[in-house]
Amino acid sequence: MPILVRAVTSIFTILKWLIILECILSFIPSDSLYEIRELVGRITAPLLMPFRRIQEKIIPGLMIDFSPIIAWALLSLIQTVIISFLL
Repeated sequence: MPILVRAVTSIFTILKWLIILECILSFIPSDSLYEIRELVGRITAPLLMPFRRIQEKIIPGLMIDFSPIIAWALLSLIQTVIISFLL
């Protein structure tokens, strides 16, 4: 596997794990692990915010946030397209 494909795969894998970590940290009170939550939030917010806005326009006031699922799927799609171009 070429090194560029490995690099792209690693970047997308890290982003996906950060989305999972953001979901897990959302269940922990904000006082504990504040620094980690802040760091993860700064990285994942640009990925999740557009989907949160779309969800709020389609179904306002929904208690469940589906933006991590949509962002995960889009990242997987983008990763597949990029890797197919590289190979």
